[in-house]
This record gives sequence, structure tokens and C-alpha cells, in this order.
Amino acid sequence: MPPVFALVFCCALLAAPVVGQENVDLAKLAVQLKDKDFTVRQSAIEVLGQLKDSPAAVDLIISSLDDDNPEVRSRAALALGEMGAVKSIDRLARILQSESLRDRRSAIIALGTIGGEKACEALIPILKSPSAEERDSTAAALGEARCVRALDPLIKALSDDRYNVRASAALALGDLGDKRAVEALIGRLNDDAESVRTGVVFSLGALGDRRAIEPLEKLLKTEKKEDVRQQIDSALQRLRAVRPDKE
Repeated sequence: MPPVFALVFCCALLAAPVVGQENVDLAKLAVQLKDKDFTVRQSAIEVLGQLKDSPAAVDLIISSLDDDNPEVRSRAALALGEMGAVKSIDRLARILQSESLRDRRSAIIALGTIGGEKACEALIPILKSPSAEERDSTAAALGEARCVRALDPLIKALSDDRYNVRASAALALGDLGDKRAVEALIGRLNDDAESVRTGVVFSLGALGDRRAIEPLEKLLKTEKKEDVRQQIDSALQRLRAVRPDKE
């Protein structure tokens, strides 16, 4: 397909509303997934991704995880996540062993979006990856998936040597909603990285445990960064509103 026509076709697909599966020709989309132009293949995935209740659409997108173009593979993985395609978890989990960092990160994000026990089981070991980018993405994904089993691994990640991983782990612990993380979070209130302190403070406010009030008040007296100070004020307002007998 000539580049100009491919671009027009791509835009038309993205602009066309999808009302229901009955208005979509899956056979044509299957053909488009084999088009020489990767943008056409991407656009077909976008349309298929809107068919959240179509097992056939899920199967077609899963097949695109083997595409020879990284952009297409990434779009396919993310589309499966957005669809909540539980059927794709095993295939996405296998991608976690790929040599491509981009493929692995796309799979991590997708698994976190889908969630569930199997997704969490696949993600937790990746917190030990030698790649800081992967550890960061995984911590965020575990929080999004509300992986209760990840509590202890995420607490350990609060001591990661990379600040972005520590920040993501702090926020993820707030997402889990488990007050057993409070003491560990309090222990990171004096982290050297502003983003980590911000994440810790936010999660302490979200967890709603009044044990954090005194440590936050102490931090407020010494904290220099205005963004962190604002987050402390917000967290303290939330925590002071919590009745002691409701903790």
C-alpha cells in the first residue's frame, strides 16, 4: 500500500466509531494485521481493541504479539491490557523473558492493567530484575493491579538503589491499601529523593493510619521542597480527619 494511502487509511480507521462487533468486519481486520505497512497493522489493533467483548478480537491481537515490528507488538500488548484480556496473561507472561526491554515493559504494563492472581504471580519476580526500568514499571504495575501478595516485595523495593523504583514502590504500597506498610513507609520519610518523599507522604495519607501524623509533622518542620510540603499538608488533613476508632 503506498504511504499516502496508508496514512489516509490509518486516520480513517482511528476516526471511525465502533458501535459494536456487528459493525466490524473481523476478516478484513485480520487481513490488515498482515499488511506490509506497520501503521496499518497498528490501526487494525486500535479498532480490534475497542471490541472488549469479542474473543475473536482478542485472539487476533494476541497473534500480533509476534509481529516483526516493535511498535506493533507494543500496541498489541497495551491493547490487551486495556481490554482486560485475561486470556492473554500466559502469553504476556512469556514475553517477560524476551530479549527486548520494550517488549518486556509493554507486557508488564499490560499485566498490571489486567490484574488478577496469575498476572501478579508473573509480575512479582520482576521486582528483582537487573533493569531499573523494569523494576520501576513492575512496582507501578503491582500497585495498579492491587497485588496483595506483593506487599513484602514492594516494602523491600523501598530500599532499591534507584530513586524512581523507590518512588514507584511507595505509591504502589498506597494503592494496596494495606496498613502493614505504614511503618516501612514512615522509615522512608527522610529519603534523599524528593519524588520518594512525595510518594511516601501521599501513600501515608491514603492509608489513613494516624500513626503517621507525628512523623509527618516532624518532617514538615524540616522539609525544604514546597511540593513535598504541600503533600504533607494534604496528608495531615486526611489523617487528622480519621477517627481513632476507625483505624
